[in-house]
Amino acid sequence: MLYLLAMQVASEFYQLDRKPPVTAGLIAANTLIYLRPGVLDGWLPSLSEVCLNPHLVIKNRDVKRLFLSAFYHVDESHLVYNMLSLLWKGVQLERMMGSTKFASLVVMLLGMSHGLEVVLAKMLATFFDYPHSFTSECSVGFSAVLFALKVVLNSNSPDYTNVYGVIVPARHAAWAELLLVQMFVPGVSFLGHLSGIIAGLLYL
Repeated sequence: MLYLLAMQVASEFYQLDRKPPVTAGLIAANTLIYLRPGVLDGWLPSLSEVCLNPHLVIKNRDVKRLFLSAFYHVDESHLVYNMLSLLWKGVQLERMMGSTKFASLVVMLLGMSHGLEVVLAKMLATFFDYPHSFTSECSVGFSAVLFALKVVLNSNSPDYTNVYGVIVPARHAAWAELLLVQMFVPGVSFLGHLSGIIAGLLYL
């Protein structure tokens, strides 16, 4: 599957007259962290040390989990799916906004979406007696940021789009994907994806 990712990235970038460096850098960083080649294997923290567990973030003030967790992926299919999604959204937004503004957008949405995930998990545990998301979940991946980017990208689109075979207005695509992914893909972080959508809406 990594070969598929490499071919898709190479094909997309070859066709562009102006290469988007931030998108390319994000894809490279995520891929290198997953592969952990050579010296990186001993230098990078393990997945369990960076996964986003709201309880550990608050208890230990472990802020690094808010940011590093986005760059780790559970398996090859998780990485490839997220990076292909990042390629599609990143190329469009970076060309529209410029590289500097796009980089700032990614950092902002990453901090907002993961911060919201911690807050929402704490609220569920405190007010609704549902501690699972707060204490037991330990999520990784770029998905929350991707949901936020989808909201921003489609915010003013009058078009319709295909979400797993369902035709919906583009501006509602993130909500449709949230529900469909939750229904058909076991083990995904509903709270993380929802937090990404909220972060995108707050940015707008």
